[in-house]
Formats: sequence, C-alpha cells, structure tokens
Amino acid sequence: MQPYFFPYFGYFQLIDSVDLYVNLDHVSFMKRSYMTRNSLINNTPFNISVHSGSQNKKCSETKVHLDEYFIEKFRKKLYHLYSKSRNFELVNHKIVDTIFDEQNITISNFNLNIIKKICDYLDINTKIIDTSEGLTLEKKEFGLKEITKIKGGTTYINAIGGRKLYSKDDFKSSGIELYFLKMGNVKFDNPYISILDLLYNYEVEILKAELKNYELL
Repeated sequence: MQPYFFPYFGYFQLIDSVDLYVNLDHVSFMKRSYMTRNSLINNTPFNISVHSGSQNKKCSETKVHLDEYFIEKFRKKLYHLYSKSRNFELVNHKIVDTIFDEQNITISNFNLNIIKKICDYLDINTKIIDTSEGLTLEKKEFGLKEITKIKGGTTYINAIGGRKLYSKDDFKSSGIELYFLKMGNVKFDNPYISILDLLYNYEVEILKAELKNYELL
C-alpha cells in the first residue's frame, strides 16, 4: 500500500492480516490523496504539507514541511477536538508527541513512522519493508506481482478498493492468488474516519479485538 497519513482502521487490518507488508515508497507523490490528508470528528479535515509536491517526484523524494507554526496549529486542533477523550494523554504520549522529532524527512518516511508507532500500540508485529529496498521500479499490477514473486509469495492481499483496479484471473495467470480485505461490522461509530479518532476514543483492547473483524473476498 501507499504510505497514508493516519489512515483508517481497515489499513491496519490489512497490515495485521499478512506475513509481509510492503510500503510502496517508489510510487509518485499525489497531492490530493490520503498521503497528506484525512478527516477527524465532525468531518474536520487535517493534513500535512510538503515542499514542492509534484507527481513528477516519488513519495520517497518529497519532503514534509514542518515548522513551529504548523506543529503548534496541529496540536491545538487535536486538543480542541479530543482533549476530553478518554485516551487523549496516553495516545499523545505514545504516538502524537513523537512524530515531529525528525524535521528533514520524506512524506513516505513520515507516514510510515506514524503507521509503525500505531502498529506497536496495537501489537501488530508484521514485518514491514519498503519497495525502495531494491524490490521493483514497476507500478500498478506489474509492480505488485513482481514484489510478490521476489519475496517468494503466492498470495497478495489488497484493500477492498482494489476490486476496481485488479483482476483475480490476471494475478492467477501469474501464479498469485489475489484477495481483497473487506472490513467487517466493527464496533465503531465511524470506522472510516482516521485511526487517530479511534485511538483517542476506544480502549486499545477493543481496537485489537476488532483487527480480526474482516473477511477476504
């Protein structure tokens, strides 16, 4: 998957469901995508800005724009929205307060650092690697097949949205079983909101239990 900014719960179900998770850091940066934006309670938008964002650059080449003004504004927004939430202090201590430690960082590394911290919080122990580790230069289904073969895999699992993009028969002709992960009837008011909202509002044991609430189609 591409490295998204505080992605939704199904993203973490996907990571938890596999033996190896591959971060697609070789793909093009996309301005209006979940790489840089998401939504919180009451559809409140929140985002991260980048330096000279362009689709002509890889997300591993696009640097995050972090300054004191942005960081302060980001923290104030979270305080205004969630300061009364049950896990506000805990989640800030374990995750939010640590994400701005490194200033000169790419959007891929910035988002993946967040994803890894959340995986630790949820006890997701899946191995995570980057495509820039010499896996592929290909994109779309060609890159996904090549990665799976290079790592000796026989099964590839994609998010449910991939049903519009990829064909089971096409992957099968290459010796790969393709599945799509569909989130089940999880016990959250809005399961498609940013994971950050769920972290603030639900106990970690509930989140861990719901990680297994999905089906593979």
